[in-house]
Amino acid sequence: MFTNDTLRGRTALITGGGSGIGLEIATHYARVGASVMLIGRNEDRIEAAVKLIAAEGGTAAA
Repeated sequence: MFTNDTLRGRTALITGGGSGIGLEIATHYARVGASVMLIGRNEDRIEAAVKLIAAEGGTAAA
């Protein structure tokens, strides 16, 4: 649906990014070029999500 650079140069702030819908949105945004900043209540989940996105070649921070 989107090209790999649709969101290149953009940063997305994703609340609830450690799991569920928030994580899916974050990974998709990263796949289409966005840098994502993940926020959530569970630090372990957020850190795991950052590692997952980085392993897929995306840029993420917690």
